[in-house]
Amino acid sequence: MWSWNVLGVALWVGAIVYLVFIVQNIRRRRLKMIIQRQHKFEWSNSLISLLEVASFCLLAGWLLAVSLFDDPNLTDTSRITSSVTYKPLVLQPSASQSYYVQVKSTKNRDLSQQYIFYLKGKKYTVPSYLATVSYEKDPINVTASALPFSRKELKKEDSRYQQAYVAIYTAEYKNTAANGIGLHAGHQAKHFYLIRVPDSSFIDKENK
Repeated sequence: MWSWNVLGVALWVGAIVYLVFIVQNIRRRRLKMIIQRQHKFEWSNSLISLLEVASFCLLAGWLLAVSLFDDPNLTDTSRITSSVTYKPLVLQPSASQSYYVQVKSTKNRDLSQQYIFYLKGKKYTVPSYLATVSYEKDPINVTASALPFSRKELKKEDSRYQQAYVAIYTAEYKNTAANGIGLHAGHQAKHFYLIRVPDSSFIDKENK
């Protein structure tokens, strides 16, 4: 399947070729300056070299920015396509109480958490930066409000699954030239789990 990522590859190859050209050009001009004109230094020659290096740095910096630090607006339909799937949670038995989701927390300085839940017999372990647990009347809590979830759809799933499900949000880069420049075309942009439980009593908390 055709991918616009070839455009990004071509730009990186072009940047490498340009770097090789700059190195060779600087060396050639310096040899001419020393051998033909018998000069050790020339302002004009140094200025040309500086401009060439600066232009390469700008090009490489731009390519790095669009490749590694791209942060698209998830509501930008010209670049992003998104979907939300809903799957029912499986209640897990426990000696103390049954639960839908288990939260494992560490007491180190990172204060990291993991959410563990089951969907149709399959166990999922998700870090807290990729998920949130919602048990209030409003299904969209503070964390989930940063993503384009539909409150209307979530309310429908509340009724369908008795408020015990996972809404899985997936965003992907479209196969466009703009996304291809950063080598993102067709790749995943965001994956997030909104874990919905009836109330906090269905959350099992485990501290390490």
